Amino acid sequence: MLGAHTAILTILALLLGGCTVARKPTAAFRSETVLSDGFGPECHASNLVKLPDGSLAAAWFSGTKEGANDVVIRFTRQQPGSSQWKRPVTIAAHPGVPCWNPVLFVSADGSLTLFYKAAKRIPDWEGWFSQSADGGLTWSSARRLPAGFLGPIRCHALARPDGSVLFGSSTEAATGTKPWRVHFERCTQPGDWSAVAHWSRSAPADDTPPLNAIQPALVDHGAGRLVAYARSREGVVARTESSDDGRSWSPLRPAQPRQANPNSGLDALLLPAGQTVLVLNPGPHRLQLDAFLHAADGHTWSSLIRIDEVTKGEVSYPSAMLDTDQGVPVLRVSYTRNRREIILRTFTLSGLDQ
Repeated sequence: MLGAHTAILTILALLLGGCTVARKPTAAFRSETVLSDGFGPECHASNLVKLPDGSLAAAWFSGTKEGANDVVIRFTRQQPGSSQWKRPVTIAAHPGVPCWNPVLFVSADGSLTLFYKAAKRIPDWEGWFSQSADGGLTWSSARRLPAGFLGPIRCHALARPDGSVLFGSSTEAATGTKPWRVHFERCTQPGDWSAVAHWSRSAPADDTPPLNAIQPALVDHGAGRLVAYARSREGVVARTESSDDGRSWSPLRPAQPRQANPNSGLDALLLPAGQTVLVLNPGPHRLQLDAFLHAADGHTWSSLIRIDEVTKGEVSYPSAMLDTDQGVPVLRVSYTRNRREIILRTFTLSGLDQ
């Protein structure tokens, strides 16, 4: 998806170019769409992607409740050339075994891959994938990733300049102190996902004591510099950085200044001027979902906009992307509302100085 991401940033630069004095970006609510259809009835963990024809697509898991044997992966996409969405359909199911955390990825050739996990328990997850050559209208049979590899655990993958794909991943152990550990996986032959020879792993350098963190969201700053943000059992946003395109990583430590998070999924993306947008629950609960700016120097946080808020239940597990809507720069965020709806909200962005 590197080409599409670069194209979006180029459009944003053309629309907002000519600025020389940095301003704080602002966001304003633009629209809301309910993507789910009551199937389940529980739904969670959406993932949002833009397809080569310019339409949007989303996937999530749905069933009686998270971890139930009837949980499947649901999928919807916009009608090409329209703002209307198709009725959701099931695109992955393992009878008697729950499915988890779908992630959609568009390869350089335009094909669409669904990555997801399947197992009775999270510590036993297996990585699975299915492929579509027609934008999600039809799908191949599901196949397993190589043993020991899970693929993207929740957040978007990054296409790399050398043609490889980098995934933020993690494990949740069931023994001992039941540690949570972040790691990263790379596939050098996108599309040929089942061949173990194409896969490798890297992880943050050891630290004492280690943070118990999972579900890293990757941000590409260019020139081989990557930053990953993750949720943690310690109740803060965790951060690790790479200067060699993800082959080695700094120790995973609390992002500075510390940003509270109630051990809930987050997502991150890069603005044209170098600030990072993090969409997360600011803690200590999941009642509010906010977008924050992490400055280009990595040392200051500021609020961008409240994505949604409820008085009970949760708004959580965001999937965020930069886009344009009728020539206007926008932030799109899909997320869970009270485990009964998958919501897509769009926000107009202003002040995106280069």
